[in-house]
Amino acid sequence: MRGVFVRIYLAFLLTSLVAAMVTLALAAYYRHWSNDSINLIAPTGGYISAAELILQRGGEPLLLEWLFTFERHPSVNAYIFDDRGLSLLPQVPPAVLEYAYSPQNYQALVNPLGRTEILVKAPLMSHDGRIYLLVVEFIHPLAVFNFPAYLAWGFAAAVLLFALLGWLLSLYLTRPLTDLQHYVQALARGDFHLQLPSKLTRRGDEVGQLSREFDAMASRLGRVLEDQKQLIRDVSHELRSPLARSAVALELARLDSCDEQQDALDRIEQENQRLNELIGDLLGMARLEVDQNRNHWQHLDAADLVDEIVSDARFEHSSEQLNWHRPAQSYPVLTDPALIRAAVENLVRNALLHTHPGTAVSVSLTQDGPWLVICVRDRGPGVPEHILPDLVRPFVRNEDARERSTEALDKGHRGFGLGLAIAHRVALHHGGDLQLANHPKGGLQATLSLPVDNGS
Repeated sequence: MRGVFVRIYLAFLLTSLVAAMVTLALAAYYRHWSNDSINLIAPTGGYISAAELILQRGGEPLLLEWLFTFERHPSVNAYIFDDRGLSLLPQVPPAVLEYAYSPQNYQALVNPLGRTEILVKAPLMSHDGRIYLLVVEFIHPLAVFNFPAYLAWGFAAAVLLFALLGWLLSLYLTRPLTDLQHYVQALARGDFHLQLPSKLTRRGDEVGQLSREFDAMASRLGRVLEDQKQLIRDVSHELRSPLARSAVALELARLDSCDEQQDALDRIEQENQRLNELIGDLLGMARLEVDQNRNHWQHLDAADLVDEIVSDARFEHSSEQLNWHRPAQSYPVLTDPALIRAAVENLVRNALLHTHPGTAVSVSLTQDGPWLVICVRDRGPGVPEHILPDLVRPFVRNEDARERSTEALDKGHRGFGLGLAIAHRVALHHGGDLQLANHPKGGLQATLSLPVDNGS
């Protein structure tokens, strides 16, 4: 989501800065061409009248004071020459001198130095009839204007202004998407009771419509899943009763059975036991979906837990079939002991079932940053890549390489396709994950990641 925010922010900022630079350039262009010579020399008549009035009333001393006032004016300068051709000011630019002494009429001279100056001259008459010459130099505003500084300050102001506006606009546009992202993440975690903020669902635009559709979809999904869970729980409970009666009937049948009937009765007992285990697994998965109570969770050392499970497995299989070295350090984890034990045990039993005869199953426990990683690898035929993502779904099995055979059943494999699904649900229940992958050297590798317990 940060990517969308950054893209919107940069797009807005770039567009705004380009628009600002174009505006500044157009403003400078307009400023330059709109101030033509006519506009610049428009106040000349006022200067001439003022200078002549001052000369007639105060003479040269007052006229000289009037000339000094132009030093504070950035774009207008005035020069007075007496009837002898001498300037009343000590320093006069050569262009002004040349213009003042030129024989041409009293016409304005535009750009005498190739810049943007305009020179205008006019005669002045004193009270005693002496003739003076007034030369007024108009400098175009851009000639005294620091254009690079103007652009730099304008660009800096535009960056600050549009950076703030862009951030606010990007935040406004992406905030609904962020809320929807959190909402979808909650749905993915199975939290169908979370409601979108009312400020989103009340909006009248496309975002509001999308939010309402999300809410409706979540409600429908929640009802469907809840109905499915309830169905599984009801069916499982209803099956327990006839199974219990079947077990009693089986024991009664054994009392009157002959030796030839024992194999059939044993088979019935085995199937009843498998059916009972299937119901137990289904109930366990249903509890994982609804049970969010963590009061019974415990701080455990994952090394002790894995070591205990491997020891149990070695009791049923030869020690050579399990390659496990208990790490010296402890790996604290906050967990539901029964669930995490069931998850790891399922992974180990699944690997022992499918590894080739004479090969060993490798079990390791490491830490990768904030995660504890329990890795179980067999050396069997592996699983086709396209089936791997589906193996964590209930009742999904690889029928080709990991078929449900009588031999497998005799070795303890229940063959429901629930072992990996349970391990996956347990991992998600603990905020972790289960990844399945074919090892480069053969066999399936299951990687169970659990968050490290930093509070123990």
